Amino acid sequence: MRTIGVLLLPGTRVFDFAVVNEVWSVDREQHGVGPFEMRLCAPGKRPVPLHPAGEARPTHGLTGLTGCDLVIALGRADPGAHVPASVRVALRAAHQSNATVAALCSGAFTLGAAGLLDGRRATTHWALLDALATAYPAAEVERDVLFTEHDDILTSAGVVGGLDLCLHLVRRDLGPRAANTLARRMVMPPVREGGQAQYVDAPIPTRPDRGDIASTVDWAMARLGDPIAIPDLAARTRMSVRAFHRAFIAAMGDTPGRWLLLQRLRRAQLLLETTDLSVERVAARCGLGTPANLRRRMRAEFGTAPAAYRRTFAAS
Repeated sequence: MRTIGVLLLPGTRVFDFAVVNEVWSVDREQHGVGPFEMRLCAPGKRPVPLHPAGEARPTHGLTGLTGCDLVIALGRADPGAHVPASVRVALRAAHQSNATVAALCSGAFTLGAAGLLDGRRATTHWALLDALATAYPAAEVERDVLFTEHDDILTSAGVVGGLDLCLHLVRRDLGPRAANTLARRMVMPPVREGGQAQYVDAPIPTRPDRGDIASTVDWAMARLGDPIAIPDLAARTRMSVRAFHRAFIAAMGDTPGRWLLLQRLRRAQLLLETTDLSVERVAARCGLGTPANLRRRMRAEFGTAPAAYRRTFAAS
């Protein structure tokens, strides 16, 4: 991986453009990384407006992608923006000539337009996952990973996930020493723990209009640390468990058990972010009982452990 071709299209995101330049354009030969040849490629070799500001001046037209070891499609402000036929052809030709082809963030849509995601695993920013799955149903969309790799086609999660992908490529092709050196220079971990589910916005719990369910939700939210269970919730509404289950789904759009678990996990996230309570006390306060249960539940839901989540998100 010595020659890197960067595909530039109108609306390319400044951050993605900066990421690839930080990884492959900065001279780090004295630290044992590089040298690399970076080709900035755009249709007609015309200047490309960036989003939200600025302009990139290509060094090559699309023919510059020929002979590259790595071709990268950057994210665009409008993921569904038109991808010219000449770009689609160039991307397919690069892959067929054994180049690794990667996309950062919403750049996955560009690869999808070229047909390179069909039958392959792919991801993108968490807010765009449904749109990617709808636009390219033949792709196997992964929803809780920082990047994917399938048949030398790679895609990344949103924003900083592009850095994770770039470091992975350096590690894969140049070895862990080069990747670790690069990570230290950029002041980031060589490998981040967990997937992107831990970064998804946790919405404020919905409060239903129906009075008996609403009062039960309020009651439960005030007692998440207590050993309450579904029969306790049903008893509050003076319903059988079966009737309560149906009424709760109708009001909340989720089962009572799933809802209760998510509220407890969100309480755990808040405590990990804002307090220095031990993992044992966090587990107790959010009603998950033991540190082992908290770890298991967070792994299953967010792809990370309590300690790793705290290192990432705790307030200074």
